[in-house]
Amino acid sequence: MSQPPAPRKKLLFLNPPAPVTVIRDYYCSKTSRSNYLFAPIDFVMQSGILGEDFQLSFIDAIRDRLSTAETTAQVAALAPDVIFFLAGAINYPADLEYLATLANPGRVLIGSGDIFLTTPSDWLRRHPFLAAVALDFTNADLRHYLRGDYQLIQRMAYRTATGEIRENLTATTTAPIQVGLPHHELFLSASYRFPFAKRQRFSVFLTDLGCPFHCRFCVMPSLPYNYRENSEALTELRALHQLGVHELFWMNQTFGVRKTDTLQLLAEMKNFTPRFSWTAFCRPDLLADEKLLTAMAQAGCHTIIIGVENGSEEILRQYRKEYNLAQIKGALALCRKQGIRTVGTFILGLPGETVATIRATSDLARSIGCDFASFHVAVPRAATKMRQEAVLAGKISDDDYAMDQAGSYISLCPDGIDQATLLALRREAVRRFYLRPGFLLRQLLQRRSWYELSNMLYQGFHLIFGEALNLRKKNALAQNPAPRPTPEA
Repeated sequence: MSQPPAPRKKLLFLNPPAPVTVIRDYYCSKTSRSNYLFAPIDFVMQSGILGEDFQLSFIDAIRDRLSTAETTAQVAALAPDVIFFLAGAINYPADLEYLATLANPGRVLIGSGDIFLTTPSDWLRRHPFLAAVALDFTNADLRHYLRGDYQLIQRMAYRTATGEIRENLTATTTAPIQVGLPHHELFLSASYRFPFAKRQRFSVFLTDLGCPFHCRFCVMPSLPYNYRENSEALTELRALHQLGVHELFWMNQTFGVRKTDTLQLLAEMKNFTPRFSWTAFCRPDLLADEKLLTAMAQAGCHTIIIGVENGSEEILRQYRKEYNLAQIKGALALCRKQGIRTVGTFILGLPGETVATIRATSDLARSIGCDFASFHVAVPRAATKMRQEAVLAGKISDDDYAMDQAGSYISLCPDGIDQATLLALRREAVRRFYLRPGFLLRQLLQRRSWYELSNMLYQGFHLIFGEALNLRKKNALAQNPAPRPTPEA
């Protein structure tokens, strides 16, 4: 008689605990200013790749507000053979200190997150419990590594079966991503919140990795820009629709880069009944194309998060944004014409800024007619040109990972502006945008579902009073300076 197949090993996706609501996702980490949270796209993508080889489970200690003890108990009950976890600068080094407690003989721990993007091999040397760190959550490196097919690995630092540390950083060219069908049923939860969602049951969705543009403060240029074929994306959309998910947070960092393919996919999306509704990120220069905007609106796009970034033409040039203030204003006007809500994102305190340029950014936010605004402080993220320049200039040390764009911790200020002044300017920008009588009246008069109204009030409370909450976050996240990497003997 033939023997039954051996049971598949268990793999756990783990978003570890933290003292406050933090987001670790897509090689970024931050505190959640308005207390929103969504399923990590890193895990969603890998679930499609790893589901054939492993029994998959998921613990989101942030979503479920689990303590370290509660998280450890849940991990023990699942008894995973492999843990694929997220870690981030926002809660470093506490993330790694906690994850070290989950190590045991025979268990493989693999990490992903912003902190690992620079000198990835050094993280393995400093933390013996780490088996590998993944530098691309859309490829099959984890599967290759866990099968022992080291020669197929493209972007990962890892230990071999003999303990040798290797680092493969293949400079892949633009090519299709193949993740299969993600196991969305693992990640759907009413406890996730997204400030612009029109329906409570929503999912993250991704068709492109990285970004082909070269903004100096952004981590995305350090990733290979790759994409999924429309056929695979449509298969996933059909599966989501069957699960009753009709609201998407489309997480491409720049929507519509591949215009022809994008228009074809949007044309297919119009055929879903009920139609998807969704939010996406885009740039002002790409939104100058009214044909693209019309197709987005017809396919269900209701909100676009637009990287405006700054109110100074000189700062925009300095940071290689490759668009100007006229294009920004034109993009917002076209979005209004299509009836699409806009969220302007703005960065305050970039090196080279002055109080005048920061206030110009605040003025621009109010004048261009965006429906919402998100004001971040500049952070020297790993693998960015801005970080490299700050380290070379002696502004920060190369082992300083403590940072938060929400302002709970400021690690870098422009010359002549101290932390207190920068935080005060950010508070001023938030108040001047959100406490305008005209803005408040428009929000009150808009027709909304009960879910949208309750979500808006919830998010608004946390946004307006976020500065007071940030003081609590700053105390909760305070860490000793991170130790410098020490090579193995």
